Amino acid sequence: MILTGFLAAGLLLNGCSGSKTAATQTKTEATPKAEAAVEDKALQPGNLGLVYTYNPKSGAWANQLAAWIEDGNGHVVRTLMATRFTAQGGYKIRSMSLPVWVKRSGLAQMEKARVDGLTAATPRAGAQKLVWDGKDDKGQAVPDGNYKVVLEATLYKNSDALFTGTFVKGGQDQDIQFDTVLDQEPEVKANRDMVTGVKAFYKGKS
Repeated sequence: MILTGFLAAGLLLNGCSGSKTAATQTKTEATPKAEAAVEDKALQPGNLGLVYTYNPKSGAWANQLAAWIEDGNGHVVRTLMATRFTAQGGYKIRSMSLPVWVKRSGLAQMEKARVDGLTAATPRAGAQKLVWDGKDDKGQAVPDGNYKVVLEATLYKNSDALFTGTFVKGGQDQDIQFDTVLDQEPEVKANRDMVTGVKAFYKGKS
């Protein structure tokens, strides 16, 4: 799977988190290559595929990721993945780590078994893919309608990147466009490319 950079201007993002004072905002579009890459993996009708490239960085202040689906009211209906350090208590030590996901998911109130079920080790470098099957965290199908797919990447300390795309569950095939917000430039400039090539595709039911 070959993934290209996600910003036309060549801006690359990498991650630690901070407050969402959107210093940089750029709209990106998934290309036909992204759609093909997801469809090659045989997405089922009604499923969404999220792909990106992860370029790990050295140091303790980066390499935190979370991806989720939220409804039109901003409620997280399904966490697709969250790195283990943050989810299993790291957010208490480093409040700048994935602050958007921590707040919206209600992580502090989650039962341990549920947290364990949605967390994962930091992925290996390279192309990544996550699939949403149209269900919530309890395994129940959610109603058709407008939803968002969100990927958050803590690049370095208070530098946090948020990728957000809107789609219609129950609609036709959709090549999802992303709005990308970087709250501030990372102190370590090399961390800007921690995450690249963010794209998503929703496979319609008909």
